Amino acid sequence: MRLITLSLVVSSMLLLGGCFSMETASNAALRNSGNGTGSDAPIEHVMVSNYGWYLFNCVPLVCGNASPDASWPWKFFSDHVNPILLHDRLMKYASSKTADIKDLVFSHEEEVFFDFPGSDIPFPIPYLVCYREIQFSGVLTRRTDQKNAPGKDCSK
Repeated sequence: MRLITLSLVVSSMLLLGGCFSMETASNAALRNSGNGTGSDAPIEHVMVSNYGWYLFNCVPLVCGNASPDASWPWKFFSDHVNPILLHDRLMKYASSKTADIKDLVFSHEEEVFFDFPGSDIPFPIPYLVCYREIQFSGVLTRRTDQKNAPGKDCSK
């Protein structure tokens, strides 16, 4: 019975495991929205998100792997659902496009499950499994002032 329970827990963690994603919308879709012109014109819209599952809302079980060189899509017992990692990934992406970020929006969601999703069967212990999700989204615009770009020496 113990082996069956452990197998169910591990398989459900893999099936319901966290997910890191970075999604973009091209400038053609943004151009039709009528936002900005010239150097202020949007290049693309970017959304970065990650979510994961926690035990008692503090011990990370599984989440999406937000590392740039991720070999696995999941990260076990490591908290990659944090704003610093996601903001860093977004800034590196903007830097690779030689762009600035405008209209940056942050979203943070936490949920506590008192019963198994899709059923009326209660968890034996409240706050046993918790869900956390973080999202950043913003519009990339052309970098106008190269001397004040990140990583440049502005003292000259």
